Amino acid sequence: MLQRAEPRSRPDRNTRSHWRRCATLWTLGLALTGLIATARPGNGQSAANETPIEFSIPAQPLISAISRYGDATGSEALYDASLAIGRVSGDVQGVLTPSEALQRLLARTGLSARFVAEGTFVVLPAPPATDQATAQSSSPAYHRYYALVQESLLDVLCQLSGARPGRYRMIAVFWIAPSGAVEDAWRIGTAGSADADQQIDTALRKVRFREPPPAGFAQPVRILIVPQAPGVNPGCASADARLRAAGGAR
Repeated sequence: MLQRAEPRSRPDRNTRSHWRRCATLWTLGLALTGLIATARPGNGQSAANETPIEFSIPAQPLISAISRYGDATGSEALYDASLAIGRVSGDVQGVLTPSEALQRLLARTGLSARFVAEGTFVVLPAPPATDQATAQSSSPAYHRYYALVQESLLDVLCQLSGARPGRYRMIAVFWIAPSGAVEDAWRIGTAGSADADQQIDTALRKVRFREPPPAGFAQPVRILIVPQAPGVNPGCASADARLRAAGGAR
């Protein structure tokens, strides 16, 4: 999805705008019923199939190199194209596992990659690793709040008539204010139509969590939403049940 930055105070809007342009997708979070999923920090996730294959990807503009890597491995990359502008890939030649090849591809670019689902990886600026960040990511309070965030987000998205999760892949990125309201949000990826994307954008900015984030909670929050597939539990079923129980049946 992915590493996490060291916990810090919420940045000002100019800093958030810089992060938006850079699409710094440090992962935070857990899996949510198999439909909304993010990688656990530092777990070293890799491609499902690590069988060595022959690569021949010479050094070239990074965007085209990532595309060639995807063609060779069948993997899908999620990233902001502005990250790759002006960057040149490493030379990738020979028989390598997909993870080894991807590491060489991004060598000396200042970027890293992390598989967040089978056959799907994100490209992101390589953040520094810290003991404090690792300790926070494994704390019970951290996991409990992330479960609350994911449940609340799913409840909102599953009410969208034209953009219910299950048919698209995207990353939701947002900041949570001390009040529990989302104060800034955007998405990376598309639900397939301008109307659906607009519904999602509007919904993300209206999400309000019933609790404020814990002290030191690193932001922004980034959650990968994946399409329904064999073995992937449709998360909207649990969201619909919660809405019915609350008297909000659609």
